[in-house]
Formats: sequence, structure tokens, C-alpha cells
Amino acid sequence: MPFRPCGKIQKHHDALQVQVDGWTLGTLVIAAADVPKLLNGRVVDVQFVQERPGREVFIGYAGSAALSRSGKAVNIRLESRFMTVPRKAVEAVVEGKRKSARVSSPAPIIDADRVQREAIDAG
Repeated sequence: MPFRPCGKIQKHHDALQVQVDGWTLGTLVIAAADVPKLLNGRVVDVQFVQERPGREVFIGYAGSAALSRSGKAVNIRLESRFMTVPRKAVEAVVEGKRKSARVSSPAPIIDADRVQREAIDAG
């Protein structure tokens, strides 16, 4: 299955900041206390943080992160979106060996039969 880049993960203090194309609700974060839990196989929350001038910081639930079945990737679910990052890349970011790791999502699946039935000048 082909994947396409859709963002990156960076270390922010001891937490992981997840930047995803098209996400506008705030900064996505995996809490510092949850990073070791994630790498040890637990499902952890991905939070979004909104900082508004003159108001308290708002933290809300955005999705979850967990290791893949094989343990070789970190899978992130935000609403209906699914993304993945190689586990070794995440570990390198956590250890400070890499500045960031690329987040990828599966390419959309095209229904070839439906496309073939469309008129040649459709779209």
C-alpha cells in the first residue's frame, strides 16, 4: 500500500509535537509522560493545545497513538485520519539523534471501476 507524507513529529521539551497537514484546531502533542508508555506498547492520547491571548490554555482530546501490531511503527489516529511513523525514527527523535520524523498516511484508494464508468469529459 503506498503512503504519502502528511506531516512530522518533533521533540518539544520531553513531549512529542505532531504536525499534520490540514490540522487547524491547535498544536498536537503526545505528553512527555506518555512517550515511554507509547514506546512500551500502551495506547496513549494525542492532545491538542490551544493558546489564546488573554485566556487560559485549552487542552482537548484529538486522538490516539499506539504501536503497530508488528511493533515497527507508531500509528496515530486523529478523527477519521490514520497516519504512521517508523518506530525507529520516533525513538531517534526522542533520544535527540534526529530533529524530526516524517508522518505518512495511506494514499486514497481509487475505485477504478467507478472511474471507468464516468463520461470521458467528466470533471
